[in-house]
Amino acid sequence: MRKKIAIFVNGYGFEALNATLKGIKQSDTFSDYDFFIFASYASYDTPENYNKGELNIYSLPKLKDYDGALVFANALNSVETGISIVKQAVIAGIPVISIGIDVEGCICIDIDNITGMKEIAEHLIEVHDVKRAAFIAGYADHPESICRLNTVKQVFEEHGLKLDDHDIYYGNWGNVLTTEATKKIASDPSGMPDAIICANDIMALACSTELTDLGFNLPEDVIVTGYDCTTGGQTFYPVLTTVTSDYESIGYKCIKVFDSVFAGMEVPHKILMKSKIVIGESCRCHEGKGFDHSRREYGRKTYSEYLDRNYLETSERTLTNLITSAPDYDTLRKNLIDYYGSEHDLVGDDFYLVIHNLYLNNVMASDEEVHENGITTSSCPIVAIKDGKITEKVSSNRTRIVPGYDPDSENNHIYYIFPLHTDRWNYGYLVTTDGTRIMREHLDLNAYLEKLMLALRIQRSNIKLHIYNDRLREISEIDTMTGLYNRFGYENKAIPIYEDSIRGNTLLMVMFIDINMMKQINDVFGHMNGDAAIRLTASAIKSNLRDDWIGVRFGGDEFLIIGSVKSPGEADALKDAINGAIDRVNKDGVWPFRLSISSGYILSDHETKKALTDYIKDADNLMYETKKKLHEQSGYKR
Repeated sequence: MRKKIAIFVNGYGFEALNATLKGIKQSDTFSDYDFFIFASYASYDTPENYNKGELNIYSLPKLKDYDGALVFANALNSVETGISIVKQAVIAGIPVISIGIDVEGCICIDIDNITGMKEIAEHLIEVHDVKRAAFIAGYADHPESICRLNTVKQVFEEHGLKLDDHDIYYGNWGNVLTTEATKKIASDPSGMPDAIICANDIMALACSTELTDLGFNLPEDVIVTGYDCTTGGQTFYPVLTTVTSDYESIGYKCIKVFDSVFAGMEVPHKILMKSKIVIGESCRCHEGKGFDHSRREYGRKTYSEYLDRNYLETSERTLTNLITSAPDYDTLRKNLIDYYGSEHDLVGDDFYLVIHNLYLNNVMASDEEVHENGITTSSCPIVAIKDGKITEKVSSNRTRIVPGYDPDSENNHIYYIFPLHTDRWNYGYLVTTDGTRIMREHLDLNAYLEKLMLALRIQRSNIKLHIYNDRLREISEIDTMTGLYNRFGYENKAIPIYEDSIRGNTLLMVMFIDINMMKQINDVFGHMNGDAAIRLTASAIKSNLRDDWIGVRFGGDEFLIIGSVKSPGEADALKDAINGAIDRVNKDGVWPFRLSISSGYILSDHETKKALTDYIKDADNLMYETKKKLHEQSGYKR
């Protein structure tokens, strides 16, 4: 049986991951493993709550269910998270490789930040006669950022130079703060430094772009260098002078380490992988190193990449419309199955959209409830494509995260698992596989996931809004004292029943009910008892209504019943049943007054084509005749 390896990576570091996987695939034991890649798009430039929702994906797997773990601890955009995952793997008792950060109990493949950074600093000083440099670091407390900064400081000191504190800035590995730092460097009263050394390529590109916008010519006016040797930096103008950590070699080393551990062999606690300088144009080196050739190759792919992105954007619009227009989750499921079932080229032959059951079963559940209960309860693959076919014969939970995973299948697998969340609260995840169109490097997968989550959020809000509107409509139609329909409810409910009876040529009963001697009850026993009389009458009416009949509080103590009947006998039976309920109230002896009602009903006559209001007047007149006789008999004057 193949070994299961959990890999933890940041989506913004997919270039390093892809190089690592390339090295892993070069091993002759690659087919002995299945890889489960848990990826977030946490970023230092993203709001904290959104980052929490992204980082929660790392809490999804139970590490004891895996044979090993590989953690890009230095690149999760959260040092604490990287260290925590490594510690959890150690506690789970599985071999864990930590890249870049040494944690007790792990096997650390450490990237030699010193060699490559030292080579850059020496190159700038010895070849380009740099006397003064600014340094844009990552986070102040990030170990790799600290190491790269200290290395440059040391090289400058060894050459009798100094990297002054006021020339040190912190870009936090991203674009926003780097842009601000670049503006400060450019406006420094002491003038521009000879070079700006950045702790990664992302910041170097942001710095170079901002300098160009400020009117500087690069590399003539100032040298800018990076670290990581990204594709973006190598196709930029000027091509960045940078440092490569050779993740391809790191991947090959990782698989060999796992091979040795599973074979019972001892491996060193710490393995150091060399870094080295990659000379580009940004340090003014123009030695015919094929920069233009690389750019031409990149240019040749531009239009095909444009077509891919355009295709993805069109798919995103279609997907968004299908999700947001779904009035309920059954429709959503059908829409998504139809959509993804026809998008094999985009998502591949194994694709799963997994949602926590509470999210689907209770739309009114809060985001927090869904997140908390989703950890312990089962999840539903709302979309499941296995071997290119839609399937419903799969389930998932924290032990079986990939619903259709078969450990005994002929070929090994590389799965990618991405979080689905509303800010900090997660409600599911998406699973796709290696080599699919959506996983191509130049496609903005993060944007795709963001649009998917936004569409799901809008759809859930739409369903809630529809429920709220229904409840408001119900509230507006219901008389709060009696629970019967009010006059507004009469308009919305009674008239459609009347119109249906005309279309179906069925017999319609219209019954009018009035409380007898209501003024006397109010005058003698008080209005609280008068209200009680109204509620008791309404209760007697409601308890005898059929599901297809409606009861209406038509006025203060006037009530209306409308519904289809097969014969006058049904109407007479209703009158008797309501009067019987009233008699039971009087027999209980709880109330100081004696309750009685008068009623009259009329059945529809389609030949006369009367309006519903005419039938109500007729029923009211019949009721009044009954009431008049009762009052004459009792001597009561209204």
